[in-house]
Amino acid sequence: MAFKRAETVIEPLDLTEARPVEVERRIRESVRKFATNSENWEKADKNTPFLGHLIGMGIESANLVDITMAIERQFLTRKTKRVPVSEDGSAFRLEDGDGMPGNLMILEGQDTYAATPGLAIKMLMDLGHMPLDAEYLKDVVSFPYVVVIGEGYRLYDAIRKLLGRIERIQDAGSRADAISNLKALLDQAREYDASVQDPVALARSRREAYEKEKAQVVAIENELARVTRGLAETSDSAEAESLRGKQVALRLRLNTGRLKLRVAEEVARHSGLRTLVEEAKVQAIRQLLLTVVNPDPKTGSNAPVPVTP
Repeated sequence: MAFKRAETVIEPLDLTEARPVEVERRIRESVRKFATNSENWEKADKNTPFLGHLIGMGIESANLVDITMAIERQFLTRKTKRVPVSEDGSAFRLEDGDGMPGNLMILEGQDTYAATPGLAIKMLMDLGHMPLDAEYLKDVVSFPYVVVIGEGYRLYDAIRKLLGRIERIQDAGSRADAISNLKALLDQAREYDASVQDPVALARSRREAYEKEKAQVVAIENELARVTRGLAETSDSAEAESLRGKQVALRLRLNTGRLKLRVAEEVARHSGLRTLVEEAKVQAIRQLLLTVVNPDPKTGSNAPVPVTP
């Protein structure tokens, strides 16, 4: 069942008996061609995000589908039997088949939270493709904390880059605008630091963020329903064309909004719990943010430092 790609023969591995460390190694090797941050990739472990150039492997979001396909091509599974869950058979779930292991299939949406090699393995375990290994999972950073920690690094990077631009700006007006933007970013950094100090406070703020996202999705749903009703009732061709355009745009916004809502819900649900490895990573980004939020006592200015993921 091996196949040839780029002059390399890849022998799929049966996930039923695979060791998590070997699966992780294969996943990291398979995403190498999509990674643009070679330094981060070379040091990548189970908790290195795929996305993001600062602490991730530098993979573009457009390549995440390719990553999923790369994972599918490398492994075999016992879950090969398709069981329809819709009348037309377009939707189905996978159950254990009667024969030999077959090609792995990750259904649409199942990889939503597979943001790191460790979380990709957790996905495979949760879906029943490989046995649960609590020992391996105990130090896998959860999806909510990948999101939370990533936000901190992106905020740090934005501040660091803006500080560098301010030093080069000569025009007084442009410099004033940049300084105003910097103050806003610094306020965000302080708010972020205050929220991540305490898991309870973090969970509270994330629940509030989820409720805001939910309200936005509901508003889009209501607007889409109104436009759809108008389209059904109108007899004016010009108005109908205009409403169809709005309908398409609203459906796209709704799909994006629902995806963001799922992420916000997941973060809100689990960010109140924190493992030791997650605590260490939270403290690391807090200390890094301090280098740009608090002026250097010797120079009286902010002094960005190199990032060590």
